[in-house]
Amino acid sequence: MIAHTGEALNDRYARQTIIKQIGSKGQSKLARSSVIVIGAGGLGSPVLVYLAMAGIGRLGIVDSDTAALSNLNRQFLHYSNDIGRSKADSAGEKLSRLNNEIEIIRYNERLTDLNAKKIITGYDIIIGAADSFETRSSINRACVSLNLPYIDGGINEFSGCIMFSNPPDTPCLNCIFPEKRIKTKTYGVIGTTAGLIGTIQANTALLTLLEMPNPLINKLLIYDGQRMSINYTEIKRNEKCPVCSPLTGSLK
Repeated sequence: MIAHTGEALNDRYARQTIIKQIGSKGQSKLARSSVIVIGAGGLGSPVLVYLAMAGIGRLGIVDSDTAALSNLNRQFLHYSNDIGRSKADSAGEKLSRLNNEIEIIRYNERLTDLNAKKIITGYDIIIGAADSFETRSSINRACVSLNLPYIDGGINEFSGCIMFSNPPDTPCLNCIFPEKRIKTKTYGVIGTTAGLIGTIQANTALLTLLEMPNPLINKLLIYDGQRMSINYTEIKRNEKCPVCSPLTGSLK
């Protein structure tokens, strides 16, 4: 049985600060950090919850959609009585109750090429939790242009993948998933897949903010829920990528 001091019981982050790699300095670093999550659905729910509980000082939520009944098998930041409500507002309200020590900023708008830079400017890490590849491409282009680290996640039924991008040290999303080859469509998804991929995205953000080794540098994480396996695939930058290549020039 673990004994607790009175001071520990009054410290929200006590179980984090006793971790050698975090400590009080690391926790202070998280409190000064800012992360914006594009999408407050199946992936966004675990990402936002774990980052809020970890004490990220400023969390941005971008989502123009409203909660629907078909969301509730995986989007646990929204309840039955939230159907029809803005997802950004529904998520932001619950996160504020979960941790009232952090700042939460809501963006009730769709992220596009026209507003992406304006929305993500000022954040330390950008996390893509969108179900549209068009939106993910807009995030990628803006992140490359602003030199911001981007953690992208995608899910499909029992499977999912995660990619960390921060050119020139890594490929950008377009290097690995060229925009012209991928069309947005509706996929089936089980809640556990969204929960696991979103949780790993949040963990990747924490490792990055704490300046700890990131196992996703130049690797694509692939999860197979039916086989309960996680594998890493080496990825390389496309020197002719129209988004991030120094040969063609990034899209500014």
